[in-house]
This record gives sequence, structure tokens and C-alpha cells, in this order.
Amino acid sequence: MIERMPSEPRASRARKAPATGAFPYEGLLLFAVAFALRASYAWFAMGPNATPSSDAASYDAVAWNLARGAGFALNGASGPYPTAFVPPVLPFLTSPLSRVVGHQFFAAILMQCAIGALVPVLLANFVRHTFGPGAGRFAGWIAAVNPLMVFFSGYLLTETTFSFFLLLALFATTEWVKTPRAGRALGAGVLWGVAALTRPTALPLPVLVALWAWVPVGLAAGGRERTKQLALLLLGVALVVGPWTLRNGAKLGAFVPVTTGGGRSLLDANNPIVWDDPAQRGGATSVYGLSPYAEAFAGKSEVEIDRLSGDMAKAFLRSRTAQWAPMAAAKLSRFWRLTGEGGGTGAWSAGGSLASRMRGLFDPLLVWSVLTLPLALWGAWSALRGPRGRFLSLPLLVIAAFTLGSIVYWGSLRLRLPIEPLIAVYVAAGIDALLLAGRAKRGGFTVIEGGRGRV
Repeated sequence: MIERMPSEPRASRARKAPATGAFPYEGLLLFAVAFALRASYAWFAMGPNATPSSDAASYDAVAWNLARGAGFALNGASGPYPTAFVPPVLPFLTSPLSRVVGHQFFAAILMQCAIGALVPVLLANFVRHTFGPGAGRFAGWIAAVNPLMVFFSGYLLTETTFSFFLLLALFATTEWVKTPRAGRALGAGVLWGVAALTRPTALPLPVLVALWAWVPVGLAAGGRERTKQLALLLLGVALVVGPWTLRNGAKLGAFVPVTTGGGRSLLDANNPIVWDDPAQRGGATSVYGLSPYAEAFAGKSEVEIDRLSGDMAKAFLRSRTAQWAPMAAAKLSRFWRLTGEGGGTGAWSAGGSLASRMRGLFDPLLVWSVLTLPLALWGAWSALRGPRGRFLSLPLLVIAAFTLGSIVYWGSLRLRLPIEPLIAVYVAAGIDALLLAGRAKRGGFTVIEGGRGRV
């Protein structure tokens, strides 16, 4: 808060936050700018005749099979077969578009650009309701031009859609904690369930959120009511994820909560091929077609391959216990790197494209990181030391959870993307804190944070 010094007039002016309604269509403008950046990148990086490859090919195949009535299926030698290899939300979102425009891959990419452009708008509202109006405006524009968020919107992958639903779930959670209601608790749980069906890495987060609401924040409901509200939060998750789990059991004959990709992902990151190659260390590579794994997987079902992959990854980790610390360091180094290239990451734009040539001239992520990281650290420090620090810690808690997840799997910018909007939260808070301190100093006021005054 800001208090007037005894000798200074006009204290109220320093209290004013940046106006949020100066431009009545700011949200629309924010979306338009964000979409233009993302669609332009997609056009220059991949082109309108882009074809899917790697993970995008799996999402595209399932979405097209849904669109043409073949079910949630991948394509095999004898035709489509039921799968749970990919999470369901992205294919189900893409399939209605395919029904309208046909099997047009670039149309699906443009849809990702639109979803990616919604993230800054949603982020601005989330931050406005939690950190304040000034930080809210900054957060939206920071996310709109964030090069990493622009970059990943140009590909048919789950991360952009996941960023949207993760942020939506966080927004609903904070509103529930502010004013606990049974309906809000259930609604927040439902959104966490949708986030988990977008990327299963979100599945443990509702439990983490429940602990956060119970212990450090102190949900404003006591006794049985608090227990009831937390139970409703988890019930909301179960109501969304449960039917998909039952579908997987019926189609695959096994207990698969969301996907059959967890074991393979663990093995892709934790194997001697990756760890013994300095260029790949800390990253991941698909071992499905590599010896000796290809021979071990031959003739096995999707579920069996996933289980065997998990067992192989765990066996590798048990055999390298002395190297766990350097493994963790290598993964964290990749996850939090300041540059776009981490070694062995492959090319993400078509060879010879404008985006590829520009990428060779300078690294936009490096410039962005140098400018924003100090602000993010300052914003987190300023927010956490204030009187509402515990309440404002939720985005930081999710950032920490994703960071720990990278130690288990691998470090990559792709895995970091979902928390980029949350980093923008603290960048915006840092900018707002600096501007507030500057205005206070010029006006001779005292900024009091957490009960301590400073000029």
C-alpha cells in the first residue's frame, strides 16, 4: 500500500493503478495482435502446405479418424485401431474443424494459433483479478509477444491448448479460494480434469492445489465444510477423467487413466542412448524404432509396450544411481535454458523458410530471457513478501511442480511452455512493482509491503 508522507499533498494520485478501461476493446485488440503474430509465424515457418510429422502426425491422424467416423484411433497396417497413445482433448477439438474444411493440416495449425491468442486475453483477466489491474494489463501483452508462446502456437501439439486450460483451471481455483462455494469447488475440479485430459502431467496438480488451499492459504471454510469443498474439487476431476478411463478399459482391456504414453516418455528420456551422448544428455529421443528396444517391443500391444518401457526406464535409473545428480542438473539446464537451441533438439521450421533464415541471425528467446528473467525474479519476490504473498504463490507452486517434473522426464522448452504464462505473471508483477515504487518516490510517498515501509 502507499501512505502519504506528512509534508506531501495529493497522496491519492500515487495510489492509482494503470487504467484498464482506457480502450474498451483492449481484449479484442490483444487477441488480434497475438493471433497475427502466431499465424504469421506459422505461415513463414511451415507454410500453408505443411504436412504433419512426429507427434503432430499422431494428433492429426486421430483427429481425422474422429472426423470421418473411425473413432479415436491411429492408423495401422490393417486400418484404424483404438488407441490411448495421445490425450483426447486436442484431437476432439480439431476433429469438428476437419469435418468442415476436410483434412487440411494448416487449418488445424491456425486453430492452434487462435487458441494461443486466447491465452494472453485469459491471462490478463486472471492477473487483474489476483495481482491487480496494472499487472493484468502488462501480463496480457507480455504473453502476446512472448517468442516461445508464439513459436509453439504454430504446431499441432498439446502444449498451447494445455496452457489455455491450465490457466483456466488456475483462474477458477483462485476465484474458489477467494469465495469458497460448493459449485466453484466442483467447477474448478472439472477444469482441472479437462487440463489433465489435454496433458496428463496435470493429473497430480489438483491434489497439490488442494494442499495449497488447505495449508498455506487457509481456505475460508472450516471443519466439515472445508473437507466437503476439497472433496468436491477432486470429484470434479473424477467426473471428467473417469469416463475416459472407463473408455480406455473397454477399448484396451487395461487400466489406463489418460494415455499409454507415460512409460514410453519415461524411457525416451532415461536410457543409455541419450545419457551417454553428450549432445543429447538431459533431453530425449524416441527409442521405439532403435535397437534393442525395437526388438523388445515387437509384437506387443500399446499397453504392453508402455508398461515394458516404464520397466526399462526404471531399470536404467536403478543402474545409474550415482549419476542421478548430474542427470537432474542436465535436465534442469535444458528446461530453464535461455536460448532456443539445446543441442540435439532438431529443426522446428521448414528448411530454407524465412523463419529458418531469421533464426540463424539471432536468437529471439535469448534476447527475451535477458530482458524478462530479472523482472520475473523481482516480481515473484515483491509478490511473495507482501501481505497476500501466500495467496499469490499459486502460480509459483505450479512452476515448481513442472520444474520437478522435468527432472523425472527431460528438460525441454516444449515442456516449459505451459508455465510461460505463469512466468509472465511475475514479469508483469515486477514491472508493476517498479513503476509503483518509481511513482511513490517521485511523489514522496512510502510503499509499505508486508508491514514494512520503504521509500
